[in-house]
Amino acid sequence: MSFFSDFEDRIADLFETAPQGYVEPFSFKKLAKRAAKEMENETYEIDDIDTAPALYTVLVSSADDALMRPLYASITEEVATFVAVQAHKKGYVFVGKPLVRFMVDPSLKSGRFAVFAENIDASTLDRLRREEKEFLAGNAGVGGAAAQSGVIANPAPSSSADLIPLDDLFTDRIFDDPSMEASDELQPLSAADLQPVPAIPQTQRRSDPVQAPVAQPAPAHEPAPEPAALLIDRRTGRTFRASAPSAIIGRERSQADVMLSDPNVSRRHAELRFDGSSWRVIDLRSTNGTLVNDVDIDECVLRSGDLITVGLTNLEFREG
Repeated sequence: MSFFSDFEDRIADLFETAPQGYVEPFSFKKLAKRAAKEMENETYEIDDIDTAPALYTVLVSSADDALMRPLYASITEEVATFVAVQAHKKGYVFVGKPLVRFMVDPSLKSGRFAVFAENIDASTLDRLRREEKEFLAGNAGVGGAAAQSGVIANPAPSSSADLIPLDDLFTDRIFDDPSMEASDELQPLSAADLQPVPAIPQTQRRSDPVQAPVAQPAPAHEPAPEPAALLIDRRTGRTFRASAPSAIIGRERSQADVMLSDPNVSRRHAELRFDGSSWRVIDLRSTNGTLVNDVDIDECVLRSGDLITVGLTNLEFREG
């Protein structure tokens, strides 16, 4: 029996032997092939050594995440082993044993998935492995792949000294249905949709006597609008709105109010918080940290024009 067939059988056994009697939500054969393809795309030569990416992130729907949550520890181990064996056949090395993580993408439908691989250094890989172990043990605040632990990509190792042979042991997404993402997008309104509705003339009676004007009640007092702030991506010009009392900056769509597609940003990276008089930014123990005007901070009061750096993204803060 080939290793590929053996992999499929082991995955099938995981679902069949689960107490709940789960059924695989999608083809793990396809998932394994995508992971192997991502490995090829992200393998680089460092000091004449072919170095394969060690971090593999699998995006799944919320429904499939809930189904697979109790099996993640076993599933991730099987996929990591498959990737390691494929790398060994080609003579590739890793900075450490490959790590596979599942995350929720609410835009995905059940049965769909995406895979991407990232090069990270050995220390970051070890830290992420510890975080994932705690996450799978149930220490995260939110269950399943929608938990608060961060996913991050640090720069690839700079020399072969950081590498270990296999025996010693978020690239662009690849969707299993390329047409899915485009078909799910909202279509813009046409010109016909934007035509103004003609006003209906007021009905008048010809013979009615003049009526005394009816007193109108005084307008109700409108509450003051909630304080708000803007974050402007310096590279793309995209603007995000943050409303009081707080807004989360991160990569996980189900967790973040300001969602950034930056693999160096943690799922819950930082929080903007309004305390009644001023805005402040608080780092949420992210792996890469948060900077304000190029200074690493844990918590900092913000002023309009300050530059917040999360991952590789620079956000200009504007109050009001």
